[in-house]
Amino acid sequence: MADLSSFLAYSWLGTPLWLWSSFIAAVVALLALDLGVLHRQQREIGVAESLGLSTLYIALGLAFGGWVWWLQGADAGLAYVTGFVIEKSLAIDNVFVIAMIFAYFAVPRIHQHRVLFWGILGVIVLREI
Repeated sequence: MADLSSFLAYSWLGTPLWLWSSFIAAVVALLALDLGVLHRQQREIGVAESLGLSTLYIALGLAFGGWVWWLQGADAGLAYVTGFVIEKSLAIDNVFVIAMIFAYFAVPRIHQHRVLFWGILGVIVLREI
């Protein structure tokens, strides 16, 4: 057991491996919850549900930033929040492009979630490769 605890305490990119593994586990759990549980059935997602889930995920992201700030200090927390705001700003561009693609190919609203589901999984796999 000492080998595992020393391995998890090993620092990678200035952060212990236990923190990286916790972060990856949380992301996988949230993906499984969102894609495998909340949106298992193929249905049209309304504006209210979309805004509610967006609010939840933004709140979780900011709470994680607060945790990083508390755990690793103000510099790391500010770097996280800066990256978070930039990523959210760039996501607006993605929403616009996705809406244009759906409109061009006339993807029915009921099928849009399935297309996004496979697109998200494809992006995750390609980034891992």
